[in-house]
Amino acid sequence: MDAREIRIKGIVQGVGFRPFVYRLARRFDIKGKVLNDTEGVLIFAEAELARIDSFIRAIRDEAPRPAAINEILSHSVEPTGASDFTIVPSEHAEGEVTSMSPDIATCENCLAELFDIDDRRYGYPFINCTHCGPRYSIIRGLPYDRPQTSMAIFEMCDDCRTEYEEVLDRRFHAQPNACELCGPRYSLLDGAGEPVKCSDPIFEACNMLSDGKVVAVKGIGGFHLMADATNPATVEILRDRKRRPSKPFALMVRDIGVAKMLCEVSDAEADELGSPAAPIVLLKLRKNPAFELPSSIAPGLDQLGLFLPYAPVHYLLFAATGLPCLIATSGNRRDEPIACDNDEVVRDLQGIADAFLVHNRDIVGRTDDSVGFIFEDNLILVRRSRGYVPKSSELPLSGPPVLATGADLKGCFALTRRKDAFLSPYLGDLTGEKSVELFEEVLERYLSWLKVKPEALVCDLHPDYMSTVLAEKYSNQWGVPLYRIQHHFAHALSVMAEFNLPDEPCLAVALDGHGYGGDGTIWGGEFLLTRYDEFERLGHIFQVPQLGGDKAAIDTRRMALSWLYAAFGEDALQRVPKLFENLGGEADLLLDIARRNLPPTTSSTGRLFDAVACLAGICCENTFEGECPQKLMAAVDFSEKNAYDFAITSNILDPRPVITQIIADIESGVSANIIAAKFHRGLAHGIVEMAAKLCDEHSLTGILLTGGVFQNRVLLELVVNGLRKRKLKPHWNRSIPPGDAGVALGQALFGINKLRADDRDNS
Repeated sequence: MDAREIRIKGIVQGVGFRPFVYRLARRFDIKGKVLNDTEGVLIFAEAELARIDSFIRAIRDEAPRPAAINEILSHSVEPTGASDFTIVPSEHAEGEVTSMSPDIATCENCLAELFDIDDRRYGYPFINCTHCGPRYSIIRGLPYDRPQTSMAIFEMCDDCRTEYEEVLDRRFHAQPNACELCGPRYSLLDGAGEPVKCSDPIFEACNMLSDGKVVAVKGIGGFHLMADATNPATVEILRDRKRRPSKPFALMVRDIGVAKMLCEVSDAEADELGSPAAPIVLLKLRKNPAFELPSSIAPGLDQLGLFLPYAPVHYLLFAATGLPCLIATSGNRRDEPIACDNDEVVRDLQGIADAFLVHNRDIVGRTDDSVGFIFEDNLILVRRSRGYVPKSSELPLSGPPVLATGADLKGCFALTRRKDAFLSPYLGDLTGEKSVELFEEVLERYLSWLKVKPEALVCDLHPDYMSTVLAEKYSNQWGVPLYRIQHHFAHALSVMAEFNLPDEPCLAVALDGHGYGGDGTIWGGEFLLTRYDEFERLGHIFQVPQLGGDKAAIDTRRMALSWLYAAFGEDALQRVPKLFENLGGEADLLLDIARRNLPPTTSSTGRLFDAVACLAGICCENTFEGECPQKLMAAVDFSEKNAYDFAITSNILDPRPVITQIIADIESGVSANIIAAKFHRGLAHGIVEMAAKLCDEHSLTGILLTGGVFQNRVLLELVVNGLRKRKLKPHWNRSIPPGDAGVALGQALFGINKLRADDRDNS
C-alpha cells in the first residue's frame, strides 16, 4: 500500500472539484481525504501506486468544466490506514484564500433541466450547479460559502438542502443553489420604474421585445439593454436614446447555428463562444449571410461581436420570443460603468429603456461582458471582465504585495500576492466619477479577499491621470513608496509578465493612441529595448504636431492636416481641399501650428491610422474610440498585394513618403479599399524592417508586440508573419488585453522588481 499527498493549484475551489475528486476516488478504490486550503485542493490518497497514478491522470484529464488546473504536485507520505475516502472541511491559514472562480455560463445539464417540463426547475431562471452559475458576482466575502454571498437571504427549501448536502449530487455545496420555492425571482417594471402586474414577468418582457421595445434585463454581472436586432426602427431608437451614433452593438445569438448564419466561424471561434467564460467574440461578417441585419448594427465594419446565452434567463428570452438574435449592449450611459442595482438602473436608464426586467438577488461584483477575437486559434482579449475575473496571472517574479493602478482609459488595476497578480474587471474610463467610485469599491473588496497590504504602488508617468491621483492618495495613506513607469514600457512588461519571460533584453514594439513620454511629447509608435527594470527608446515613428491636442483624437481632419503639412509643407491645404472646407478660418490657424511645430507633438500610431482613414475618405470622426482605425481595417481589399513605402532614417520610421503616395493614389482615382490595403501592408513591412534592424544592432531575437493598435488583426498577422520570416520570435498579449487594460500587469511586474532591488540595496 502506497500513500501520496497530492497538491492541486489553480481555479479549483467553488467549481465542484472536491465532489469530482471523491467520485474519482471511489472509481479507483482510493482511500484517504480531500480538502480545500489556502493553496488550492489537497488530497491524501492511499492505494497501490499504479491506481494512484491513474487517479492523478484522471484528475487532470477529466476536471470539471469551469476548473483551471495550473499545477499538480505529489510526493510520498506515510500511509495512515484510511478505510474510506472523505471530504473534510476547508483549512484556511489566517483567513487567506486561494484563487477564486469567475462567473460561469450555464452548463448542458442545467440547460436540459431548464426545458424539461417534468423537472422541478423547469423554466426557473436562476438554475445552476457546481459546474455553472454566478461566482464572482455574488461574493461578499471569503471563503466562498453561502453566508458570504448575496444568496444568504434565501433559505434553502428541504429539496435544495438535500442536494446541497449530498456529496454525489451535482449541486453539492453549490452556493447559489435554489429553486422557484426558495430562491430569487424576477419582476417587471415599466419605463418609470413602477411594478407591472403580470403572472410571468419574463414572458411579458419577451412580448415587449417582440413589439420593438427596449428592455433593460438584469443578468449575472449587470444589466443589458436588449432589443430585437432584426428590427431597423428599434436599432435606430436605441442609438438615438443612448446617443451612440455608430459604435457597433454586440449581439446575443440564439445558438451557434445562428452565429454561423451571420459570420464566418472557425472551430476555435466556436469553442470560445461555447466556453464557460462565454465572451463576446469578434467575427468576420459573411458576404452573403443567411438573413439580413440592419446595417446600423455595425455601420462601416466587416465584423460583428457575437456571444451566446450564458444565463438561464437569456435562454428563456430566446425561447419565448423566437428571435434569432438580440442586441445585448451594456446597460449604462456613455462612459459610465454597467448598472447592477435595481434602483440605480431605473434612475440611470429612464428614457432609454421602455421596461426593466429585474430580480431580487444583489449583484455584488458588477462585470461587463468580456470581448476578444481569435488569432492563430488563441483568444486575444480586448476587454477582460466577466468569465475571467478574478482569475490570477502568474508573474515571473515573487515578491511583496504591490498595487498597480493602470491607465485612465479602460481602467483596470492589479493587486499582487507573491507570484500571482489579480487584475480587476474592466472598470470603464476613469474620467467619470462613477468609474472612480467603482475602482475604489472593487479595490476594497480585493484587499479584503486577498488579505494583503501593498508595500508599494505603481502608476503611469502621466501626472493628470486619475489612476495616478489615486496611486498618490493610497501611497500617502498607507505610507508606502510610489513608483512611476512610462506607459509604453508598462505595455512591454505586460507581455513579459504574461509569458513569464526571463529578465533578458527584448525589443518591444508598442503601438497605441497615446501615452505620456516624459519628454514633453506624446508617444505611441515606439521601439523600446526592454528589461524588467529599465528601457531605452531605440526608435519611434516620426513625430508631428497633434493639432488641437485631445480634439485631434476626435476630429481626425486635424491629424490629416498635420501629416499633409509634414509631407507637403505649405501646399497641405490644397492637396485635399474639400476635406477642410467647413473648418473655415480654423484651418489656417491649425496650419500655422503645424508650420511652427508647436506642442504637443506625437509619434502615435493610432493618430496616423486616423489621418489615413480620413484622407482616404473612409472616416473623419471618432465618435467612439478607435472608430476610424476599425473602419480603415474593415476597408482592406486583401487581393491588393502592393504596399506603401515607409522610410527608415536614424531609427525613425517615417510615414511622410506614404502620405505623398496616398495623395497620388487619391488623385489617380484609386479606391479607398486599395489605399487601406497598401497602408496596412506598408506599415507592417516598415515595422518588421525597423525591428529587424534594431535586433541586428543589439543582438536580439525576442520581440514584444503590444499596445491597442495590435488589436488590429490584419496588422498583427502581417507583422507576426514578417518577423517569423526574419527568424525573430514575436510574443503578443493574449489573455491580457494589448490595450490600456493590460498596462497594470506590466506595472505590477515593475513594482515587484523594484521592491526586490530596493531590499537588496538596503540589506
